[in-house]
Amino acid sequence: MVLNWLRLGHFRNIAQATLQFHPELNVVIGDNGQGKSNLLEAVGLLATGRSFRRAPPEAMRQNGCDGFHLQGEIHSYGLFHRLDFQGMGNRQSAQLNGKSVGLASTMDRVLAAVLVTPDSPDLIHDGPGERRDFLDWVVYSSHRRHAATVRDYQGALKARNRLLKEKCLNPGEMDAWEDRLAVLGARIVVSRRQWLAKIRETLPQLLDGLGLDQRLFQIIYASQLDEDGAAMEENELAQHYRTGLEGHRSYDHRTHNTSIGPHRDDIRFLLADRPLARFGSRGQKKRFVLAIKLAEHRLMQDALNARPLLLLDDPVSELDDDGVARLLRLVHLQGQQLLITAVKGDLFSRARHPHHMFHVQAGQFKPLTESP
Repeated sequence: MVLNWLRLGHFRNIAQATLQFHPELNVVIGDNGQGKSNLLEAVGLLATGRSFRRAPPEAMRQNGCDGFHLQGEIHSYGLFHRLDFQGMGNRQSAQLNGKSVGLASTMDRVLAAVLVTPDSPDLIHDGPGERRDFLDWVVYSSHRRHAATVRDYQGALKARNRLLKEKCLNPGEMDAWEDRLAVLGARIVVSRRQWLAKIRETLPQLLDGLGLDQRLFQIIYASQLDEDGAAMEENELAQHYRTGLEGHRSYDHRTHNTSIGPHRDDIRFLLADRPLARFGSRGQKKRFVLAIKLAEHRLMQDALNARPLLLLDDPVSELDDDGVARLLRLVHLQGQQLLITAVKGDLFSRARHPHHMFHVQAGQFKPLTESP
């Protein structure tokens, strides 16, 4: 998958811009607040249908404008495609080759991307919900039905919590919602465990490539089932949840919340058997998250049978020269198109890899260097 060019109109602080990209390395340099991250956000919108900042459409249009428009040409699976994305008012829409499509339905058809931002280490420090969302996104990127399963589970969870708040509990209705929660919850946990196992398989090579001792790092899926549920089949796991939900009814009725299920699970990152968040250095955390995101990229590549774009927002701010060199070697070996932003371009202007370099100021982009 290669994004040949991108045209932006009234997006954030970018009034109008057209950028021709290199199929390998592209570097965008400029001071903070000039539009570097906005460009990556635009590419991410084309690829995923959502803003990595979780911004609504009205927040992404340029001040004083009714909406924004993005258009790009992608070479994917041997064909050229035109992809349009628009935000008008509080609504968004997408067209593929002139025909309307769902906002996220283009991911497995023409364009996919993995984004790493300076906030990515929050995956380590934020609460369990952020890590669950990350893992669910990894599953969804390769197994599209997972999103519907999670959505249906959340609906059943709200229904059970509503019943828990009622004074007159209806046992028959509670049984029905608990049965649905058990089936969907088991399906979610099995999918999460399967994809986390795939991340573990590819992670050691990436950790070593980034200069970390892979023997010291662990990723553990932590749930209320602990090891008891690790080897359970989906049907057995669902029955385990049914029993647990019924057994927790009295307690949950007092708290008005469901206390058992995959919505309470976590993914733990360990360094030498201790929490990485507390005992890891800043550099170790940054490189570990980069390895996690590169593992996500490889899993998506295997699932789509194509190389997704890799978007890196200012990795130099948290990496030394050795870390940047290692990162470039790793992504060059993977062979995908790379868009990377930085305040200074010294490290990249000397890059031996073929590349394009741009400078951005106040939302205006200027090509600096091009190599074959």
